[in-house]
Amino acid sequence: MEQKSNTTAMLLLEIGTEEIPARFLPVAMDKLRSNAEKMLSDKRLSFSSLKTYATPRRLSLIAEDVPSYQTASEKEIWGPPVNVAFDSSGNPTKAAEAFAKTNSVPIDSLQRKEKGKGSYLVAVVREDAQDTESIMQAMLPELILSLNFPKSMRWGNGSIRFARPIHWILALYANKKIVFEIEGIKSSNMTKGHRFLSPASFEIKDTRSYINLLKNNFVVLNPEERKKNILQEANSLTEAIGASIVKDDELINHVSYLIEYPTPFMGTFPAEYLELPPELLITVMKGHQKYFAVNSGAKLTNRFIIVSNTKEDNAETIKRGAERVIKARFEDARFYYHEDKKVSEKERLKELKKVTFHEKLGNLHDKVLRISAIAELISDKCSPDIKDEIKTAALLSKSDLASGVVREFPELQGTMGGYYAANDKLSSEISKAISEHYRPAFSGDEIPETDAGAAVSLADKLDNIASFFSIGLAPTATEDPFALRRQTLGIIAILIGKRYRMNIIELFTKALQPYQSDKTASVLEGMLRFYEQRLEVLLQSQGYTADCVSAVACFAKDEPLYSVKDRLEALKKFKLVAGYESFLLAFKRINNIAPQDKSEPVKKEMFTQDEESALYSAAESAASKLYPLLALERYSDSLEVLLTLKDPVNNFFDKVLVMDKNEDIKNNRLALVKYIQTVGRQLADFSKLS
Repeated sequence: MEQKSNTTAMLLLEIGTEEIPARFLPVAMDKLRSNAEKMLSDKRLSFSSLKTYATPRRLSLIAEDVPSYQTASEKEIWGPPVNVAFDSSGNPTKAAEAFAKTNSVPIDSLQRKEKGKGSYLVAVVREDAQDTESIMQAMLPELILSLNFPKSMRWGNGSIRFARPIHWILALYANKKIVFEIEGIKSSNMTKGHRFLSPASFEIKDTRSYINLLKNNFVVLNPEERKKNILQEANSLTEAIGASIVKDDELINHVSYLIEYPTPFMGTFPAEYLELPPELLITVMKGHQKYFAVNSGAKLTNRFIIVSNTKEDNAETIKRGAERVIKARFEDARFYYHEDKKVSEKERLKELKKVTFHEKLGNLHDKVLRISAIAELISDKCSPDIKDEIKTAALLSKSDLASGVVREFPELQGTMGGYYAANDKLSSEISKAISEHYRPAFSGDEIPETDAGAAVSLADKLDNIASFFSIGLAPTATEDPFALRRQTLGIIAILIGKRYRMNIIELFTKALQPYQSDKTASVLEGMLRFYEQRLEVLLQSQGYTADCVSAVACFAKDEPLYSVKDRLEALKKFKLVAGYESFLLAFKRINNIAPQDKSEPVKKEMFTQDEESALYSAAESAASKLYPLLALERYSDSLEVLLTLKDPVNNFFDKVLVMDKNEDIKNNRLALVKYIQTVGRQLADFSKLS
């Protein structure tokens, strides 16, 4: 097949729009890249690199070393059997004619090939190499329209949907325009700079100059470069006064997608507002204005960083406007805070009767009563000396949801509750527990520091899971509207981190008490299955192999979770010791023949060979050492004891015929095998290991 001479060049696409919301852009960049990669691959066009970029006003794609022609193609398509395609006289049937027509080849070009026990028709379909420019004329419009967003809109009289109206399309390959049109928007070699600092259109003659030309027109195309610039400038400003910005990755990522030409400035606000909780001040700065708070040491200052989409020449104007706005915002926050402090948390507790938790689950007052009951159980088991504090913290844990500040700033729930509890002169144990009971709130978040906080957090999360499972709102494969997966992972993290001696069955059973019905057993089963799935995924993500996780999974419901983690850690190290492979072989032999059901006790008087006696003595000795070690949760030492059974087990199987003709001897030997398996399973199910 003839292959046309190929050169390579850069492909450049820019979709110019009205300002797209910052939260849409990272996903849009990823989608643009993945869709472009797939389409180029489908078109048999290679590339050395493909990168996407985004600013509020544009989505851009740059593909390097795209060949001028696609790769020619030749593929075989298998058709009907020859005896179906031709009659007894050798004339083609309708099956052959249809097959040839479908693949656009003459009947006489069809080949016959053997497959299996028959002969089949094969069509060799050849596709010549098309030039890239022609391919792009069809592909780029399709690529643009393939992008979807959380919210899209139509504009004018058009029918296409996009995040925001498209104003221009820049499309170049090898510095030549790719000509196409999308609902009256014609592609060109023109782009635009910053909306205010360089609003005029300008031509891109050389794709290699594209990024620098944008920068000359006050557009920093790469969001990572914008982020770097923001941090460098902000750090320079704060270091000059011996301070630093409050670290907030979410905010820096968001701000980097809000602007095309970032220029940080420092502003100030009246120091009197520092009497407000720092979390409240930071939330006002971040949530409403997207400003960065500034710390000196561990203490908040009355400075903040504004990132403006303009030049330094405008710094003073921007700064004055920002300071005026932030002062008004802080004044509102101060009003809410002082009004809230006039009402005690216990008074607000009554207000929760008016706040619906879920239409099928009652109000928030009902919920805190359930949380309190679960927290009491946890306290009895793990922290009996602070039971009263835990019970009070549980009852007041949601009171701040009826406060003015939390109604205005929902992300401060719990945090403000801690401040209000302290204002009511409640103990530091109670206020701390309330403030941290939502933790861990996300993957990687810290668990509560205090036992009271951990107890209330566990109780809250357990109630959420039990409540929604009981009314048939368990998560599905695609939906988890109540974040029950995250909350289950939070429960696991706390139980392991705090090393609480509680198992998940007793916790779930307690949480389900308010929902007793004839379906409770099946609901509990579903909750346990959900928990086990989350635990397995979590442990594997922490570096434990799937076989080790499976080997200890049998302990995950009935034992404290930290002990499951300790077993895993011991197994991980055990796999590295000398003799592990031989040990595993020994226990695989045990597991292959051990009876499924419980067997009769081993009768020593029925042993007929020394290897039987030796194995039984070794097992008895191991068991006598093993059980005290297990009681002390010394799993690595326990595995070392179990390792002593390796040689007696292998000797037994090498020299003794278990399935003896004498039924009594056979059953006694099977009982011995079962006994060894039972001893081993105090540590792990070794049949799962590889």
